[in-house]
Amino acid sequence: MRGKKIMAALLCASLLFGLGGCTKPVSILDPEPIDGGTTVHTDANAPKVIQSKDIRAFFANFYLYHRWRGDEERFFKFEIKLNDEGTLTATERNSGASLPADADLLTALQEVIDRYNLAAKNGIYEVTAGLPPEFQESTLRVSYESGESLTFTQNNNPEAKWAEAVYDVFAAWFSAHGDDILQPDRETSLLNRLDIRSVEGSIYLDYCGINVNEKDAIDGETYLLMWSVWDDEAQQLLAKEFILFPEDYYERVTEILAKYDLYLKYEQSWPSHDDGYYGMGDESLLEGEEDREDRRLDLYGEFESGNRFSIETKKESEIEGLQPMLDELYEYHASLFQSYR
Repeated sequence: MRGKKIMAALLCASLLFGLGGCTKPVSILDPEPIDGGTTVHTDANAPKVIQSKDIRAFFANFYLYHRWRGDEERFFKFEIKLNDEGTLTATERNSGASLPADADLLTALQEVIDRYNLAAKNGIYEVTAGLPPEFQESTLRVSYESGESLTFTQNNNPEAKWAEAVYDVFAAWFSAHGDDILQPDRETSLLNRLDIRSVEGSIYLDYCGINVNEKDAIDGETYLLMWSVWDDEAQQLLAKEFILFPEDYYERVTEILAKYDLYLKYEQSWPSHDDGYYGMGDESLLEGEEDREDRRLDLYGEFESGNRFSIETKKESEIEGLQPMLDELYEYHASLFQSYR
């Protein structure tokens, strides 16, 4: 589905700019790209396997739909090279972020190259003229201590997983070294609603706010926090209890979700939501993982800002990725109800 979206956008762009979709191979000696067409040059001798893992220099530029800085900038240009003083330096040119590079950064980038088998693209140059800015050429260029090199240039894919992974590596690395300029703004308002439903086999566990009848009010309050356990196979309610919301309830649950960056990962993963993925599990399982029939998680929340999230998944990898956060939420909620004490 995501691939179709990109192809449709490229087609629309080609029609908009009067491109005939013509593709003409050209020599590397051709000085200019073909006007209104696609310039293709493939180096047939470029190796598709790089033996070295020791990066000496790195360059990548791209535009991303689902990654952005705090100022909403989505164009990124990353580079690692020796500066004028001879220090290997990592830079993001558009933001001006710059720090001496280290082995951790280089190793993490090589892991991305290996994970997405980017060496298979080595030697490719295929660029269509006249596309909108977000689809214009994207280049990856890596040189190694062994003298090997990896280079390709293609029309940018704003949803490319390898490019998102490169951004994630740099953003996390700069942040770990005290510079958050590449990080997006986080949701900072408090939750004002949180509904949790976990299904394990036939057992349904729920924590949520609910309006009750006047006769069930506590101290005159009819909007209460509920805990319930239902056995669907036996069609039997095993437990149900209502309590007043603790004064610090929303502060506590907001703190737990913020610890795991849930809302940001939710925003960054929205194209995968229909498939049951929300950025918390193993990305390598995005294709082909079957839904669990006996396990499900529903998590819904609203913030005072008006932002909200709605997670509905039967994917084992995603539930496992969410589990550490869920364990904290369950432990906190269990501590509130008399039946758990």
